[in-house]
Amino acid sequence: MITFDDVSLSFGRHELFKNISLELRGGKIIAVTGANGAGKSTFLKLAGKIIRPDSGEVKFPADKKIAVVAPEMKIYDNLTAIENLKFFAELRGKNLSAENILELGERVGLNLETFGNVRVENFSTGMRQRLKFAILLSVDADIWLLDEPTANLDDAGREKFFQAIQAAKFDKIILLATNDRAEVDICDEIIQLPF
Repeated sequence: MITFDDVSLSFGRHELFKNISLELRGGKIIAVTGANGAGKSTFLKLAGKIIRPDSGEVKFPADKKIAVVAPEMKIYDNLTAIENLKFFAELRGKNLSAENILELGERVGLNLETFGNVRVENFSTGMRQRLKFAILLSVDADIWLLDEPTANLDDAGREKFFQAIQAAKFDKIILLATNDRAEVDICDEIIQLPF
């Protein structure tokens, strides 16, 4: 569970959140929706303690691991897809076997037999998005923060993504910031911003 306890946050004179108290429980996919600038991405960053509120507190168990897929998530252009996967997994103390890597590629629809040793600078934006999602799957985190996760994906990629998060939701907390109707439709709960 992620708990927001009387959380407020402003950017300059713009008060984005004021005295928010709520509990986000696992076992479901929670959509965070709202107009551009309403604070969807910021809400996810607060939930993951990536940024701190001006007042109040965000809490979740210290042993829980977080993984993020977001537009600003950086992968290394000068590394291959496989090197990126191994690098991010090793940061979390995980060693990926060749079989693990191929399976991750399959789960996200990225053919790593063909593209695994290609430098990411040569990837399309959709292929990059699939690689980001494979990285998320590789680290086996307890909390997933997904910011517009299917952006730039084709229909097959979106379907792979939807299947994977539906299968994972039962033992994770999954927050999905989006205004995409198809993404919202797979969610079990909706948080509409502003509160």
